[in-house]
Amino acid sequence: MENILGEPLNRVDGPLKVTGRATYAYEHQVVNPAYAVMVMSTIAKGRITAMNTLAAQRSAGVLLVLTHLNSPKLQSLQNPKQSAPTSRVLNLLQDPLVRYANQPIGLVVADTLEQAKEGARLIKTRYAVAPHHVDLAARSAQGYSPAKAGGGGDPSTSQRGDVNAGLREAAIRMEHVYTTPAEVHNPMEPHATIAVWDKPDHLTLFDATQGVSSDQERVASLLGIPVENVRVISPYLGGGFGSKGPCWSHVILAALAARQLNRPVKIDVARPQMFGMLGYRSPTHQTIAGGAQRDGTLTSWRHDTLSNTSTFDEFQFAVANALCCAE
Repeated sequence: MENILGEPLNRVDGPLKVTGRATYAYEHQVVNPAYAVMVMSTIAKGRITAMNTLAAQRSAGVLLVLTHLNSPKLQSLQNPKQSAPTSRVLNLLQDPLVRYANQPIGLVVADTLEQAKEGARLIKTRYAVAPHHVDLAARSAQGYSPAKAGGGGDPSTSQRGDVNAGLREAAIRMEHVYTTPAEVHNPMEPHATIAVWDKPDHLTLFDATQGVSSDQERVASLLGIPVENVRVISPYLGGGFGSKGPCWSHVILAALAARQLNRPVKIDVARPQMFGMLGYRSPTHQTIAGGAQRDGTLTSWRHDTLSNTSTFDEFQFAVANALCCAE
């Protein structure tokens, strides 16, 4: 190790990436691919009351139009290992409910990407709109402590000793609220997948993922096939920031469409679609209070965090874990 610290390291994939020879998920060559484009919700919460897909179905080159009315039904949208941070609840055209803006509500597959885009544009949707709430401060009175932090194994709350007594004993005290804004993961390479069924129960995915094994397990679970029958290939990644850890809805939708058409299906998440279905870092209000003696000895330290979560898929942004879980 002493021979590595402080020394420059070569990026073995660097030359391939900067010269354009690195093959990303969407760029793998497969025989006779079809192209899929997702249709996204234009409301934040409510219910689909009607979808007119006739024009899309009749549009040139369109091979398949999937909505909640005709999508294959799946056993479960949950992962048996729901405690893992990569296990997110997916939206796979199983019902007419709209849970968030930019949610996938349809899929159009065509011979070319341009034809798929045109087919998606032709779908007309009507909604029954329900009120939604996203303001953190306005909903703070409804805050609660989840069972686990960040979807992992750490507890969401932790306490050692008497914090209030330590503050009272301190010669110097401080308390301040720090805020962070909402952030959306948006790497240079958008999410993308190619789904190829090699046999009726053998699937190959070329996927832009940071979690090859978790991707494999989630796909197998949702599609009801042995995990060893799912092969995930992801040799290069154009950024991820954690958003490419979970398996997201577009991966399963591509696999469903490819199985129904018996043809490889390529799907890339368009840049505007990246803001809805692929992870989100909540705004936070973090209250930090501390006490110390004049010689610098800490007598107490407290870190309370308030953040948003989904109404259907709880996730705590584990910003306070480093403090609460430290020895």
